[in-house]
Amino acid sequence: MKISKIFKIFKKGSKAASSSKRKKAADDKDRKSGLQIGVYGHDNSGKTVYFTVLNEDCKISKNLQMSVTDNATAGEFLSHYRSIWGLGTASDVGTVVDTRGEQKFPAPSTVFRRLLFNAIIDQSKKVSVVTCDYSGKAVSISKRGEEAETVGDFMVGCDGLLFFYDPKIMGADLESQAHVASFVNMLEKLASLDSRLPIPIALVINKADILPGFSSDEQVVLVGPEDEYLVSEDFELFLEKVLESNRIAANSAWAGTVRQVLVKLKDFLRVVLGRTLDFQIFFISATGQTPEKIGTDVGRSLYAPPPRMQPIGVKEPFYWLLNAIIRNKRVSKVRKLAKFTALISILWIVAYSLPNIYHFHWLYKEPVRVESEVLSAYNGNIYAASNKERRNIVDAYRNYERSKTVRWIFKDFRGPARRIFEAYGKFNLADAEKSLDQKISDFVNIVENTVIWPTANPVDTIPILSDEHKALITALEDYHRGDSTSVLYTRSGRVLDIWALFTAGAQNPDSTEIWQTIQRKVETDLGLYADRMSKAEKALCAALSERKVVTVKKKESKKAAFALDDLIAEINGDSSPGYRLKTAVDKLKGIRSSLSSDVDRASIQKIDKYLSRANAWFKKRTYSYKVESLSGEGHLHVAVASSGQDPVWSDSTQILARYGEYKLEWKAGDVIYIAIDTLHNDRHKERWGEDSDGLAMLKGKYSIFEMEQEIKFDINRTATIRFTTGLADRLPVLKK
Repeated sequence: MKISKIFKIFKKGSKAASSSKRKKAADDKDRKSGLQIGVYGHDNSGKTVYFTVLNEDCKISKNLQMSVTDNATAGEFLSHYRSIWGLGTASDVGTVVDTRGEQKFPAPSTVFRRLLFNAIIDQSKKVSVVTCDYSGKAVSISKRGEEAETVGDFMVGCDGLLFFYDPKIMGADLESQAHVASFVNMLEKLASLDSRLPIPIALVINKADILPGFSSDEQVVLVGPEDEYLVSEDFELFLEKVLESNRIAANSAWAGTVRQVLVKLKDFLRVVLGRTLDFQIFFISATGQTPEKIGTDVGRSLYAPPPRMQPIGVKEPFYWLLNAIIRNKRVSKVRKLAKFTALISILWIVAYSLPNIYHFHWLYKEPVRVESEVLSAYNGNIYAASNKERRNIVDAYRNYERSKTVRWIFKDFRGPARRIFEAYGKFNLADAEKSLDQKISDFVNIVENTVIWPTANPVDTIPILSDEHKALITALEDYHRGDSTSVLYTRSGRVLDIWALFTAGAQNPDSTEIWQTIQRKVETDLGLYADRMSKAEKALCAALSERKVVTVKKKESKKAAFALDDLIAEINGDSSPGYRLKTAVDKLKGIRSSLSSDVDRASIQKIDKYLSRANAWFKKRTYSYKVESLSGEGHLHVAVASSGQDPVWSDSTQILARYGEYKLEWKAGDVIYIAIDTLHNDRHKERWGEDSDGLAMLKGKYSIFEMEQEIKFDINRTATIRFTTGLADRLPVLKK
């Protein structure tokens, strides 16, 4: 491409931009600070007559008054007014009078003309208004040209739009569809069909005087204030609800007309409904009665205005639109303010959050990460860490404390950070040894107090440790980490070895062999490491050395064995569950504590077996039973619940007398509920024990044994239950 052509392209673009700027500047000059109102209507839709009649009607109105602000608009309105009302002027010497002439509608507009005037709404709100009159051919879907673009640009820049529809074309489907298509195209220019309409819009059915059923001002506004929500619905629901309203349904002819108009305009309404709440439909007449047809012209009929002009609803569309625009602008200001506030808030949040995000998600996390990695390696025991690792922690917190972000913004964090790295910097081995010695002293206290020794587990060989024991082991293991040559590592290792032997001896206090092993371990450690032991470790060795193996005298063991023999007959002779499961258990535990495992191992095993069987009654077990008798006709329901809880009834709890074997789960302390239902005529009211005729509650600690006795209900009925294996036979027995 040649250089000259490139310059020509830029030159054309410059001219186009300059032309666009001049056009926009001219538009802004005409518009000034007023509201721009668009009246979108096709040829012969009545726009020119509407503006003329509106201007005259507003001269005597209270809620909407208009005054023309430029000579061109005033001259246009005056010319049209004289034509419609058939007025003229005649002058004689010094006298000017009105004359009556032929009434006729103004000729169709042929050029685009701006109309400027002021409006006073409700005698309080004053606004400047700019609108336009133009040839209706400019909005035809087949029309292309400068005038069409001028009208389209004006409509797109409007604050509100009135769509004028001529009902006389309803009989011509193609023409009507073309007008509706033009309406939809205009809406597409305002906003894409999937977005909200930004301005108020009204559909104005002009020349409503020709429609069947139209007669008064009450029919001007289609959607009353109580039904305004309908414009947010889809077309089908909107049509249905509108036709059902009392104002429409009361007049069958008018209902049919409304239906016909809405159906003809359904494609337009489908696009508008649901996209804005600022939408209304008006039926108006500039003449108030059907004009007289006086002839035809190319493409249209010619009419003469009626002798008496009685406009119906002419002001309502303009009045509604101006109020809607003012309201919409106020909402827009609030939205702009809200957006501005939201923007400021977001900027403030971002400005405030960035240093916080940087601080808490990176800067602060770095020293914490270094410290956590070191501590986690030694289970939180910093004493087990090396000097290099502790130095890494100190450097990380010192760098954090000296960073500009912390010094300028997060000053409150400097003090804690400084205390942390100073604490790690002042670390010395003496403090660590002192802390370990405290744990060893806790071990000495355990050795000297047999009450808090670990106890043997009857289930396995693992000893039962208290929280104090577990805390001691954890602390010693924390010191037994890191450098294997350190004092902390070797000393804690010796103590852990002794703890393992001690727990074995604590479980078998009468075992000479175990305690002799402990004595040898202590002597060996003292011989090898006495010069490296602390005062606390030596105290532990002394406590273990002084601990002598307790030997149970044979005389005392035999005495306990004789007491056991005497107790066998007593226990086996008493079949009451309270004795067998509580009293006998307590006595046997007392005897067992006096027996020696070296002398009376068989007696100990005998007692342990009895205690184990007795303990089984305090765990959930299954018992089988049958209902042997039930006075009168009916059936039972049995449910078991823990003390303080309600029973759960179901069809599985139904028990029929003399039929089958049933099961229940029970442990000592559970409450047994036995409900009885007599025969009912209405069997469908059966509630499986939840609402029975009678109820018996067995609440004793050994309530299951009460089931073997005669069960009495509060309705003078009784029942007898037998267990498949007698409960007394299942009680523990102490064998000889």
